[in-house]
Amino acid sequence: MHAEILIVDDNREAAELLRDLLELNGHSVRVAHSGAEALSLMGEYISPLLLVDQHLPDILGSELVPQLRQVAQSNGGKRCIAIGITGVGAAERAVLDGFDHVLAKPLNFDTFDTLVERSLEALRASD
Repeated sequence: MHAEILIVDDNREAAELLRDLLELNGHSVRVAHSGAEALSLMGEYISPLLLVDQHLPDILGSELVPQLRQVAQSNGGKRCIAIGITGVGAAERAVLDGFDHVLAKPLNFDTFDTLVERSLEALRASD
């Protein structure tokens, strides 16, 4: 399943790498470098899969994700799966609220690809 994916990461190189990987798999990808930009993009078009860095310049990813989901609910009630991407340790990752899944940096790309595909399958099953 190919999908519209929103990447939210202030690290431009990391965001572009993820964009390239996802586009190679046929996905449509938009990139935001702040929470405010992500909310604006989500208001234009709802992305069902969100890849969100925890540490953004204007907001924590775990605070942004509920806001992005609220935008989706307000615009047609679409479900979104949020994958948190963070450099924090395992104990800290366990307490991150708002995310359906959390991946550690640096990313294991096989794990990343598998999680993206599983998330897209779950979205398709819920439609």
